[in-house]
Amino acid sequence: MDGTEAGSSGVEQVVVYLRISEDRTGAEAGVERQRQDCLDLCARLGITDPAVFMDNDISAYSGKKRPGYLDLLERVKLGPSRIVAWHVDRLYRRPRELEDLIDLVEAHPIRIETVKGGAFDLNTHEGRLMARQLVAIASYESGHKADRIRRANQQKAERGDWHGGAKYGYGIGGVLIPEEAAVIREMADRFLAGQSVRQITKWLNREGGPVPPSKGKSALNVWHESTVGSILCSARISGQRAYEPASKTTATWERRDRAILGPGNWEAIITPEETMRIRAVFNHPDRRVGRSSKSLLAGLITCAKCGNTLVSSGLHRGETSIGKRRFYRCLPLPGRPERGGLVVSAHGIETLVGEAMITGLAATTLPTTSPGEDAGVSAAMEQITAARQRMEDMARDYGAGLLSRTELHAAKTAAAATITSAELILGRNAKSSALKGIPIGDEQALRAAWESEWSIPQKRAIIAALIDTLIVKPAEPGKRGARFRPERVELTFKA
Repeated sequence: MDGTEAGSSGVEQVVVYLRISEDRTGAEAGVERQRQDCLDLCARLGITDPAVFMDNDISAYSGKKRPGYLDLLERVKLGPSRIVAWHVDRLYRRPRELEDLIDLVEAHPIRIETVKGGAFDLNTHEGRLMARQLVAIASYESGHKADRIRRANQQKAERGDWHGGAKYGYGIGGVLIPEEAAVIREMADRFLAGQSVRQITKWLNREGGPVPPSKGKSALNVWHESTVGSILCSARISGQRAYEPASKTTATWERRDRAILGPGNWEAIITPEETMRIRAVFNHPDRRVGRSSKSLLAGLITCAKCGNTLVSSGLHRGETSIGKRRFYRCLPLPGRPERGGLVVSAHGIETLVGEAMITGLAATTLPTTSPGEDAGVSAAMEQITAARQRMEDMARDYGAGLLSRTELHAAKTAAAATITSAELILGRNAKSSALKGIPIGDEQALRAAWESEWSIPQKRAIIAALIDTLIVKPAEPGKRGARFRPERVELTFKA
């Protein structure tokens, strides 16, 4: 009997399905053993050359799509079928999958042959009963195994053990890779200095840039913003161990702020304080302002007439020049006669502020942190750590019956509020990191960086860190017009 013939003519077709949940080496040794056993069974049944469908390194219990299994179902829809598998739990481990297969019986007969477990006919009530009993047992075993693995992973996390294979910056077992560690160090410095994830990704993808974590596995072989964000937020790069069992519906981008349990037993690339500050910037509600800012000084200039901030205006769609047509103005507001009417050349004031930044940074030895900032960051971090510990203690007390559900909810709400407040403090303090890593005192390097290297968000972060007030006064009578007049600008540096 030739098992490759489709069953549309009413002749029974034979298909072989192979699957292994985990293939650590990628050698497909497990499925090859199944293939040989299944083909031997086919030979005993008088079947030659059956169609073979395979899913390697895919769990049937995880809910992930199994391309080979889906192709098998499409083949079964063609006509009467006999499915050969090593065991029924290779075919399905979830009751829903079995029911989908049983639904196909109404159109075509299906019989299952297994190397381990015998045969049963899904067209009969007895066969369906046997199949449902076996899948219920397989589903229980998978769930029980998942619980054991989850608990073992939690215990490893609590000990600070390395988890999984090689990660960017580290080899197997957490061995530091100096070349990749240097890239991560630069990524963190750039982010803390005010660059956006998009800007860092663009820098990584420059010609001659570092090889991305895919290491040739991806056809594009490029860095992605999601990869950069995940690396920056990872507790791993600061030598810390994080653990939080992620649900199947939780996106990778949403899992980057997993709770940190404690120090790990591998070498750190950045400090734990820097990880906290990076996470605080991501969690800060204003963190996307810089990304959306296309003008250097919008929202940073104050109108001397009304105290409102000026907005960028005058640049038509598609224009990118910095000519005189672009300007900052105070928007009018109905019922507020003092609002509106003030306009200043964007090119003129941006040039003035840029020169002030370069001159000021070249002639100063300002520290990268303001007095008391380290104490504020440390205090905020201690508050977060203490609040998370309280939440863990409350969960244990609730499990022991010492707290009611209402008491647990109220206590967790209070602890969450403390964490949010402390993260906001960290986010605000992180703005002073705009001066980290810039060449203070070197005017030539500062000018080159300002003109060609630094992005608008990074320049805005530097301006916000250094300037106390930037005020534009109305033009004097008789001196109105498009010409920029520096005397209208009052710029005050922070102490």
